[in-house]
Amino acid sequence: MLKKTMALLCLMIAMVAAVYADDVTPPSPSPSPSPSPVPTPAPESAPPALSFNLGIGLGYDVFNETDGFQRLELKPDFGVGEFGIGLSIILHFRFVSGTLEFRTEDWVPDATHSVWDLYLPIFRYARYGQKGKPLFLKLGSMDDMTLGNGYIMGNYTNTLFLPQTRIVGLVADLDGALFDFPLVGIETVIGNLAALDVMGGRLYVRPFIFFDIPILQNLQLGTTFIADRLPFRYVSAAYAAGSGVPDPVYGVAQAFGLDFRQPLLTESPVTLAVYGDLVWLDGGKASGQMAGFGGKLLDIFTYNFQMRFNGANFIPVYFDATYDVSRAVKYPLVEAGNSPGFAGWYASLGAEIVDVFTIQIGLDGPFGSVDPADPGNYLNWPHLRGVVRLGKGLIPGLSADLIYDKTLLGKTNGFFADLFDPEGAVTTVRVNYQFGPAVISLLFDIRYVPDASGNPWVITSSLESSVVIPF
Repeated sequence: MLKKTMALLCLMIAMVAAVYADDVTPPSPSPSPSPSPVPTPAPESAPPALSFNLGIGLGYDVFNETDGFQRLELKPDFGVGEFGIGLSIILHFRFVSGTLEFRTEDWVPDATHSVWDLYLPIFRYARYGQKGKPLFLKLGSMDDMTLGNGYIMGNYTNTLFLPQTRIVGLVADLDGALFDFPLVGIETVIGNLAALDVMGGRLYVRPFIFFDIPILQNLQLGTTFIADRLPFRYVSAAYAAGSGVPDPVYGVAQAFGLDFRQPLLTESPVTLAVYGDLVWLDGGKASGQMAGFGGKLLDIFTYNFQMRFNGANFIPVYFDATYDVSRAVKYPLVEAGNSPGFAGWYASLGAEIVDVFTIQIGLDGPFGSVDPADPGNYLNWPHLRGVVRLGKGLIPGLSADLIYDKTLLGKTNGFFADLFDPEGAVTTVRVNYQFGPAVISLLFDIRYVPDASGNPWVITSSLESSVVIPF
């Protein structure tokens, strides 16, 4: 088996070496923890006609907190015009008592990892265009996926299990403006192409786009449908059986919604839009409504505020940034929970200084307790998501991303003390330092696994040094 694995690795390296042109690695998308009701157009700068970069990385990865391996990674990136593709060929190895040992889990399928699970992630990304343009396609990792106003899917990511597991998803957006017919458009997302679990899309229309009505001309009406075929995918069969859901193996989480978005002010220094959603979960078993406003100030500061009216067992932003580690908790709550309805709120503030610095903090919670008899219900407590991104231009050679997502604020020791309590938190830190063609990167991730035995906190870390060679 090891010989077959090494032969396959050599074959893929040879295929990569045969590529003569490629695109530079795209910058990580600017995090936007709260959905903006005003679409932000993508930069109009023309991409290079033909380019090729090869990144060579050496690092150290820890699996299951104690299982450490050295890592060799080849990251070729190439592109032509709007099209770009990036590959990631990783070999984990270590020396045990003088013997070279490879991590076969990366290449050999087993009961939980199919051929698609293992080999699709070789495609780190493939994309055409940029988010916000009439045509945008992306295959690979998603860091921040939002549909519409974000009341069903907001800031969804499929990267929570890195470096142990890379998940390949698909995003495809098409606006009729591409064909000089801006009446309709569609946004689609598949969270995991190998498993086909989280899938959905949003269809929208601009009913007055061809009428000379200054304000209503930009009105957007949309409908969204998203389903998760495997809500218990990442937990054990015993956990699913004890969730209280009948036939959990065949359970499907569903969300359907109607939304609107009406820009009122579209020119700097102040932009403003009002928006709203009406959402049903799992065929009408729970429903909720939201109305809000938001925009930008001086092309730098962003703001949003929402009023939320949630019915019994309804979960706003069901497909959120931590969905992959909380889906097994959310689905039973909607299907068999007894959480009463409640009114809630959401507010966010942020600042975006070109590509140099971004900060955005969003906070949501209920007006009063949702269910005083069940203090463990996370809907009882405020939830915070903070994103800080440091671009390369502020401190020479240094860039960094920090994402902190925290539920259960105020449950144990009060709001401010609970900000630093790891329960209900997911933290991701990535720091890069570049000098010449060399880059040193540190990745640190902490997340909660609801049915883990012993210590439920899963900590993964990665240290990488790489060299980018342009051609």
